[in-house]
Amino acid sequence: MSGRWSAAWSAVAIWAMGLLLTVSARADAVADALAPHVGKTLDVVELGTGRRFVRPTLERVVERDGKTESVRIVEEGQPRPTSLLLKGITKIVADRETVYEAEAKGGGAAGLRGRVARERREAELAASHERMKARGVEPWPALSSDEHAAEVDRLKAFITEVRQAFPKLEVAETHEFIFVTDIPAAEIAPYVASLDSMHDLLCDLYGIPRGEPVWKGKCLVVAFRDEGEFHAFEARFMRADIPFGVHGLCHQSSDGRVIMACHRGPDADAFAHMLVHETSHGFNHRWLSPERIPNWLNEGLAEWVGTQVVPRSRQVPAKEAQARAFMQQTGSLGPDFLTAANIQAIQYGISSQLVKFLVARDRKKFAQFVRGIKEGMTAEESLEAAFNGSLANLIAAFGGAIGVPNLKP
Repeated sequence: MSGRWSAAWSAVAIWAMGLLLTVSARADAVADALAPHVGKTLDVVELGTGRRFVRPTLERVVERDGKTESVRIVEEGQPRPTSLLLKGITKIVADRETVYEAEAKGGGAAGLRGRVARERREAELAASHERMKARGVEPWPALSSDEHAAEVDRLKAFITEVRQAFPKLEVAETHEFIFVTDIPAAEIAPYVASLDSMHDLLCDLYGIPRGEPVWKGKCLVVAFRDEGEFHAFEARFMRADIPFGVHGLCHQSSDGRVIMACHRGPDADAFAHMLVHETSHGFNHRWLSPERIPNWLNEGLAEWVGTQVVPRSRQVPAKEAQARAFMQQTGSLGPDFLTAANIQAIQYGISSQLVKFLVARDRKKFAQFVRGIKEGMTAEESLEAAFNGSLANLIAAFGGAIGVPNLKP
């Protein structure tokens, strides 16, 4: 072969080798994107049918002929892995970043339902933002994965500072929470589980797909065994002077950061309820916009969520019994119930019963009611729009349901 032909064939060979390398790199792109997350918890894996696997552990990426064929995940709370074909997956999100996305194909009726559900969610969110814009309300900004990571780093820097003052504190981290405590490690698992349950319950109530980010970074929970150290933390790091007898506080910053601090006390079930109660305030702060919901609704929601997640706690039923007696005696919800910046202690049992009544009446309309407030409506406007009835009529119906006829606001 002449030198000219030899050089030509060499050039072709080099070109072909480059093409093969390019094809190989493309074929391995999914595996490369997923490689850093093997053995770790993903945010969500969504199928073309609309089914979502939330907080699964990525166990393995399976390749065939140089291409990713499937992924093997372990669902949260399940002992055995599940294999998912890549062709059936539309999205994989890890560390708040979409690391794989593909257009849903086929799937028959289930695939069609999945596409319709995704399009409906996008349309509803866009419509919600338009209503907020019309009322002069700024929604919480959508954060990038880097912005979420930066906020988590800032929280961890804050934790380092706190641990210098309280060296017995240890850190446990979940997908949504950073739990910092001096409670023995063997005892904290049920408490952390109750926090995740609260998060999922409110996602379901408000129609937020599980796995979508709510917090700015994560929600930080600082839990002490000793009440005195809780007070010392509040005074030094949160600049709060609180009376003894307060078990926990949820600090909600205007920039979106949520830090909840508390002490355990002697009752484990009461502590679990309080964790859920206080962090639910932070969740409602972070949903949609910074618009505040009225205190009676905020406290009633927190009490209702607490009873759903920690049914063993008897605090709320006791408060409701006392509140029912109060309403029977006075025929009213008590002074400034609907407008007070902070409702009275006896009114907590009223607020939890009223929220329970509204949720039972129509769960979707209740979520619409809360959404309307977060979009800029007054509580009364939103209540009447959602439930198609006046506030006075709804309160009268509530009174009838609890055995207090002619109940007045």
